[in-house]
Amino acid sequence: MKIKKILAATLAATMVMASALTVCAASTQSGGESYAPQTQAEKATVSANASVKVGGVEVKTSVAGVYAAEKVQGCAVKTDLATVKANLGLKTGQNPKIVVYDTDPKKSDKAMASVNAAAEAAGASVVATLNVDLGAVEKGKWVTLTDGSVAMGVGLPKGADTTKTYVIICVQPGGETTILEDLDTDPKTVTFNVKAGLGTYALAAK
Repeated sequence: MKIKKILAATLAATMVMASALTVCAASTQSGGESYAPQTQAEKATVSANASVKVGGVEVKTSVAGVYAAEKVQGCAVKTDLATVKANLGLKTGQNPKIVVYDTDPKKSDKAMASVNAAAEAAGASVVATLNVDLGAVEKGKWVTLTDGSVAMGVGLPKGADTTKTYVIICVQPGGETTILEDLDTDPKTVTFNVKAGLGTYALAAK
């Protein structure tokens, strides 16, 4: 995995990104939060091992959650469930859950500023940006995680140039910005490691 450190004032994205996401949050009955509008979340809720289309191909996602991103052609967690639980250090009674939805400068202005700075430094153009929260649920309550990662596959947006190379720009609370390489060879999809917790992930073409 190739990682480039991006040094810029926009790395102060942190708190502003988190607060911007919270504005979009919809409280669950358990008191936890789902980072997508409630009506959208209800429509996009997917169970573990459900079949979804990613880049036009049926695949199964191992992690239940809200897959509400509409600017990409589907997304799914590709790491098998047992490995997901091990990677995230989940305890008995805890089940992984993920929330994925589109974002833009209006929702996460500082995070997007970091994304754009990183894209410019890498000589890339952003084609879609997602917010992802990877956590767990225990007895109906959301559990925030800080360690581990899982592989997620995403279908490129309609009309994307499949002859180009795609990278993923990740911005996390705390200001850390990294550029991740595509882990698959399918020209219609991008696979990358999603870190535990909240992050912004931008697909960028080079």
